[in-house]
Amino acid sequence: MKIIAVDEKKDLFCVENIIPSNLIEQIANLDVTSYNWELQQGQENWKRRKLIPPNHSPLHLIDKHLNEIRPYIADSIGVTFNEYDCWSSFWYDSEGFTTNIHLDGALPNAMQIYLTNCDENLGTVFYYDTSVPWKVRYKFPYKANTGYLMLNNSNQWHAVPTVLKSGQARLSSYTYFGSYNHK
Repeated sequence: MKIIAVDEKKDLFCVENIIPSNLIEQIANLDVTSYNWELQQGQENWKRRKLIPPNHSPLHLIDKHLNEIRPYIADSIGVTFNEYDCWSSFWYDSEGFTTNIHLDGALPNAMQIYLTNCDENLGTVFYYDTSVPWKVRYKFPYKANTGYLMLNNSNQWHAVPTVLKSGQARLSSYTYFGSYNHK
């Protein structure tokens, strides 16, 4: 398990191997296209499904695991989480999915972990600001069991500029840790 700041700001972190590999293997074999779903609030026009996994789905084990290692995650990024439990949404992005540069609103922090493999260029890209041309701060590759953790603020501009083609999909967990204090 590795959590490393992408730069001196220490508000955006690369996350690798945070979920047990046997759980990632189970998830790789799921047919999530059969899961019930709804639209993610604020993203109703995106080619994204917010999955509603059945009770027996291995996706439910992700929050259990993350809650067990929550103190390690907090220590790794230099904060104390005020909430006791974290919770995740599960996103399935399909053909045509892309996002323009945006912020994630008022949430204090979030961690997006990619759960399957596909074209590595389908990861989230963070930018310094919205000046054109956009200057890349960090480009996260789309690889299973990797992703980012951000301490949200008014400069966490990001996008998925690559449009998913036919046969491509992104499956990810988007985890909320709630309010926090710096150590």
